[in-house]
Amino acid sequence: MNSFRPTRIEQLAIEAKLNLVFGAKAYDRLFLGFEVLEVVDDELRAWAPSEHRAAVIDVQYSGKVAWIAQTVFKRPIRRVNVLLRGMKHDICEQPAWSADRRLHGGIKGLQEGRR
Repeated sequence: MNSFRPTRIEQLAIEAKLNLVFGAKAYDRLFLGFEVLEVVDDELRAWAPSEHRAAVIDVQYSGKVAWIAQTVFKRPIRRVNVLLRGMKHDICEQPAWSADRRLHGGIKGLQEGRR
């Protein structure tokens, strides 16, 4: 596993390029407080100040964030993973669960509870 943490200069370069590419309004709305924690192999791992911002960045902007990070780090970034500030990026500790597995009654249990 090849990993590194960005320097302060690299973090500032990413912030400046995010602001340049997305514009001041989008940057202030979504990327203010965005922090790159590390790059592991070809995955960029980052934090955002809110769960909503993390989700929007992860779903809608990850491709351009990866492109910007590639220009700063001069290495391929194929995946961007953004979580709420303070959460761990260890995949083993945070498995993905489907909605029916989280609810003991499955989807039917959710629908019955709404009546």
